[in-house]
Amino acid sequence: MSSHDSTAHVGPEASYCPYPLYDRLRERGVAFVEEANAFVVTRADDIDAVLRDVETFSSLDALGLPPIEPGNEPTRTGFYLITSDPPEHTGRRRLAARAFTSRRIAPFEPQIRATSTELIEGLRGRDEVDFVADFAVKLPIAVIATVLGVPEADTAEMRRLSEKVLAFLTYSPDLQGFIQACEEFGALLAPALKAAAGVEEETTILHTIAASGLDAEDATRFVLELLFAGNVTTADAISSSVRLLAEDPPLADRLRQDPSRLAPFLEESLRLESPVQGLYRTATRDTELSGTPIPAGARLLVSFGAGNRDAKLAERPDELDVDRVSPHAHLAFGRGEHTCLGHALARVEARTAVEVLLHSVRGFELAVAPEQLDYQPGLNVRHLQSLPLRLHWS
Repeated sequence: MSSHDSTAHVGPEASYCPYPLYDRLRERGVAFVEEANAFVVTRADDIDAVLRDVETFSSLDALGLPPIEPGNEPTRTGFYLITSDPPEHTGRRRLAARAFTSRRIAPFEPQIRATSTELIEGLRGRDEVDFVADFAVKLPIAVIATVLGVPEADTAEMRRLSEKVLAFLTYSPDLQGFIQACEEFGALLAPALKAAAGVEEETTILHTIAASGLDAEDATRFVLELLFAGNVTTADAISSSVRLLAEDPPLADRLRQDPSRLAPFLEESLRLESPVQGLYRTATRDTELSGTPIPAGARLLVSFGAGNRDAKLAERPDELDVDRVSPHAHLAFGRGEHTCLGHALARVEARTAVEVLLHSVRGFELAVAPEQLDYQPGLNVRHLQSLPLRLHWS
């Protein structure tokens, strides 16, 4: 079977519903897709193999940005963890892990619930809302800003910049735009980093980073990545979960009556609608994957969204089943050394947000036809740009 597949059209319909495309690519195995300029890895076993072999498959171009022109390379611009390999990545991750232990996250749960409740109550009386703009983007930025320890006055601008970063990373990656957004963020963050450096007790992630000895440039890259990962992707997880419930009122009713099923539901939502649909890897040597030769220097798009719907990973993979035996067995947070560090915080936020919504309104449904929902183009993220809902208040 040919390893090339120039027929896989990545158009607007694939952004709205990429799953038929994923099915076709899984049948073909590891295929080179011209429009992605990469070998697309769609089978769960292959994805696991790539993510765990960090020597053969480098993460330095994990975001798929265009190559930097020789002689025009900016100094250390971009993310800090996701685009690094061992041994650098190992030390960086150890530092980040200090900031995301369960002990450090647990004290924030009451505030997450209070913020969720405040946002929902602020909508009371409105029959129609855009759940993305009115709730999903507001909760994570408030939470991650608190966890990081950045001034509340800066959160709106930080959210704008993280959305800007997302736009530069997807569909038509724009290196210069990405660099500019990073520089804007650095200027915004500098006063907070300086203030954190003078605090002895590590009560926020910013204090942990300031105490680590990182210079301002690396510290800025680190915070930008944590903010981006903790803001945009969590907002997407919440939006997708609520969309699934808006289209399945009996399931919403079941979760109201049996909150113990909330956590498994969220794992199913993450599996079916992974906020990060795919990241890139680069082959460091000639190799092969499921019989397909991969030359040194080739790019691979590792498709978590496709792997999560592989029948080898989950029975009846296209069905949402809150009674699965192993609901955590998905790829939404990656695998191996680059497993998402903030998964515990993201899960608490999404579970709390859905629980507060379910107990604040009697019911809700889409206010538009499903095919009218607007998704960010591309196969890297599952990013709902708006979610019009009709609410029925208790």
